[in-house]
Amino acid sequence: MDKIKRIKLTANLYADEYIPRELYFKYQHKPHLLIGMLDRRLIMADQLLRDKFGPVTINNWIAGGDRQWSGIRTPDSSYYSFLSQHPWGRASDKIFRDATADEVRDYIAKNWQTLGITCIEANVDWVHSDTRWWTGNELLIVYP
Repeated sequence: MDKIKRIKLTANLYADEYIPRELYFKYQHKPHLLIGMLDRRLIMADQLLRDKFGPVTINNWIAGGDRQWSGIRTPDSSYYSFLSQHPWGRASDKIFRDATADEVRDYIAKNWQTLGITCIEANVDWVHSDTRWWTGNELLIVYP
């Protein structure tokens, strides 16, 4: 197996936190392709949330964890949906170590324009946020 080369995106976030394992290994030698799969607005928003709330888990497969579909989702994922923002690199599902999902969602609701987030998911134990194109003048809230 290839040696894992981590691709740093921001001060605290890496491409492997957004890309599923198999896809990451396939293209890790062409980092521009992996980075190009991700919406820069999502990564910047996630870094701002990380700055505010501390350590966050998105994908953790690189550390032996079981999360690999919390960023980009391919048809190989049982969570895949063509209509989701995940396949397009515009969504992530996050678990913050030192804050509840509701605390983070409340913060996003008050600061969504500054963060660049246009949508969150309610009534889940994690924080789903995305940067979909949305012409509304308020934060879009979707329900599972």
